[in-house]
Amino acid sequence: MTTEKKKSIYHPASPAVEQAAQLLLCLGKSKDDDMGLTTICKEIGIHKSKGFSILNSLMRYDLITKDSKTKTYSLGPALMPLARKAREKLDINAIAKDHLQKLADKTKTSVLLGIICNDQFYIAGKYDGNDKLSVTVRQYQSLHITHGSHGKAIFAFLNEKEQKKIINSDQLFFHGDIESLDKKRLQQELKFCRENGYAVDNGEVTPGIKAVSAPVFDHNNEVTAGIVLVGTFTEDKFKTFGKMIAATARTISKQAGAQLS
Repeated sequence: MTTEKKKSIYHPASPAVEQAAQLLLCLGKSKDDDMGLTTICKEIGIHKSKGFSILNSLMRYDLITKDSKTKTYSLGPALMPLARKAREKLDINAIAKDHLQKLADKTKTSVLLGIICNDQFYIAGKYDGNDKLSVTVRQYQSLHITHGSHGKAIFAFLNEKEQKKIINSDQLFFHGDIESLDKKRLQQELKFCRENGYAVDNGEVTPGIKAVSAPVFDHNNEVTAGIVLVGTFTEDKFKTFGKMIAATARTISKQAGAQLS
């Protein structure tokens, strides 16, 4: 006679550690710089006393910092070396490197990889496919998030809340100077980008220089970076280069974990 073993319902997990992890992820995903105790606890569904206790424990190790004036919390400096270590395992620049150099060589242009951080677009990589002409944008230089073609490519795929925040800033450089903004045309360009996967700048930001851009998505299917193809090519190249950069961006996004349809 055999005795059937009951399936164990025990799950080897610590509620306190899970809540601490949820708290860190909550702060990391927040679009605001800092969050108050009440907001944090409401977001992750725990009592304020429990949240306060976890926050204090994380503060001891500099994983969390607290602003004594506003009583708000943000991610701490101890996370920086941890993030750097994780980034070594999955670095968007490392993923993109070969793809972008190939794109630059095929199009005989310069290709830039920019990482989004708040309202800035940081140039993390630059690849030249033309040894006779190179754009003056430097690696690690920052541009505004709405700057030209990459601004349209990024903005087109942001959620409504993020778009509204950018619009309310009144710092809109989609068509060059703020005064040059054409809102009706911008809506048409954003619609085109969502349908085709790329946006263009026909020498408006920098006279004589044309650009084609496409968004790069992360494992959360959120826009995390952008690719910009820059050169003195003619306007009739927009469609060809647009299809190429859109396809390259999709490949990089999928390798970064994005689930694209």
